[in-house]
Amino acid sequence: MTWKPDDAECRHMLPFNRELTLLHHDLGQYIRQEEAAYVSRHTAPDTLMGHLERVATHAVRLALKEGVDPLQAELAGLFHDAGKFHGGKYHDDEIPEEEYSIDVLRTFGGRAGLDPAVVESVAMAIAQLYQDDVDSTPLSKVLFDADNLDKLGLTGIALYFIKSGLRGHGFSADMIVRLTVELTYARYAEQCLYTQTARNIAEQRASDTIDFIRALLETMREDGLFDACVERVRVCDLDLDVISPSACSCGEVMELKNWIEKGTKCTEIHLELVCKKCSNRYKIRFCRPRLIAS
Repeated sequence: MTWKPDDAECRHMLPFNRELTLLHHDLGQYIRQEEAAYVSRHTAPDTLMGHLERVATHAVRLALKEGVDPLQAELAGLFHDAGKFHGGKYHDDEIPEEEYSIDVLRTFGGRAGLDPAVVESVAMAIAQLYQDDVDSTPLSKVLFDADNLDKLGLTGIALYFIKSGLRGHGFSADMIVRLTVELTYARYAEQCLYTQTARNIAEQRASDTIDFIRALLETMREDGLFDACVERVRVCDLDLDVISPSACSCGEVMELKNWIEKGTKCTEIHLELVCKKCSNRYKIRFCRPRLIAS
């Protein structure tokens, strides 16, 4: 039996809204130029336009289910990170990247002749994206969920390995230990999303992430490549599943330290595995999952 998605499911190729075709093309050229300027001096963290297109696709899917304008959802997804590499730099000043993204939105929206009211509605959604604003618009909530869905499940794991390679990390013990972050986000995925549609999607994708990582650890143990254990650790009010080597390469048991710090855009969780004998260590830093009340 051949599976054929319904009409709504077929509309996953961007642009979903055909009036955005030219804008989509022009934005793609701009984003690639900005990222190329950054990459010329740094190792690329990811292909940004690919992320924007995936988030826009997720946003349209959620918008159709949640009663949000799909045109605005697509625009929000396409532009939410458009200012990330402003001027070929990355977090080089105190101005939130969302402000630069909104500038890009207004510039391209004006060129494309978009309704100013639509542009400003999307701008508000982008501005609210990570402000923990109780009055966030439905569009901002859809955008937030779409952005987080892109990092979850088997696609999210694939992106993790791609980013690790682009950053110069091979298939190493350090990279495996850092999968702790993916386990943490998967554990709390449903509690970190606004819309019921996104939570339903996250339920299965989180399970896929956890099952894959645990299967990977078991395979590496069986092959004699890396022997790791998963240790439950309480940090703040969260339970983390920390991946740690069963022993240091020198044979000594490694000690786990944890603390939190206030970062530029979030509360950061810091984990450090240290061997007292040879001073070998693994460091992990990531944003604490932001739990959303149901």
